[in-house]
Amino acid sequence: MIITGDIYVGRAAARSSSEWHAPFMSVSLERRRYQSCLACVLGNDSALNFELVEAEGQAGVGYDVVEVRQCLDLSAVSGAARVRLCLRSGHVTEALGVMGVAGYYPFGEYRFTLIRYGTLRHREQASLASLFALDCSQLFDARGVVIAPESLLLLNVRGHGTSGSIQLISRSLGLRLLKSYPSIYAT
Repeated sequence: MIITGDIYVGRAAARSSSEWHAPFMSVSLERRRYQSCLACVLGNDSALNFELVEAEGQAGVGYDVVEVRQCLDLSAVSGAARVRLCLRSGHVTEALGVMGVAGYYPFGEYRFTLIRYGTLRHREQASLASLFALDCSQLFDARGVVIAPESLLLLNVRGHGTSGSIQLISRSLGLRLLKSYPSIYAT
């Protein structure tokens, strides 16, 4: 996972476009798919880069996930300068020689938990669509075909108390969840 823009993690400010931040640095050079921090403040034009490897994988194993144990603060995000969620395939499909998410095919139903949080702070009446922008230009299905952002939804999933998660869900599954469980799922 790579984080760019003006992002404040705990008490340390970080700015990078090509490497891990010190707060997210692993002791070894091996990239980890699971990153945890105490608090995270995202501002205008911030970017979180997520690598998706397996459609059926678990968070932190088959794809990147960030866990914010206390507060994920999005209150500084406003206007057109949203937080970019840059999604990138992380699996090389050997037969086709292209990048692609293993096991991801059109018309399938998939769910990726990208961010888990203890509490979420944002502007009054703000939807995830007004806070985040999906960049799928480097995201391909198992066949090597680009996955269109229109085929995906970002949903805020309420947990116990103030906790919850931000999930990337295939559109058909997301629409059914929104309709069936409006007290748990929100856009």
